[in-house]
Amino acid sequence: MGYKAKITSKGQITLPAEMRKALDLHEGDRITFAQGEDGRFYVEAKTDSLGDLRGIVKGVKAKPGDIESWIEEARGRRGR
Repeated sequence: MGYKAKITSKGQITLPAEMRKALDLHEGDRITFAQGEDGRFYVEAKTDSLGDLRGIVKGVKAKPGDIESWIEEARGRRGR
């Protein structure tokens, strides 16, 4: 099944309601357009990982894995 969308002068599109529902997309969600080896393009619902949030708090320098270890540490404290 295919869906059609019109591109605006600003290069924007509106995903058809059926497609948003199938991908469980809501206002503010992000999607990823990826090109497969076969040349076709795919649309995926994007869920941010904790690593994507690195740098969101000013003054905190986090290295890969820091955020996950901080969460594990906080979970340990909460469980006491």
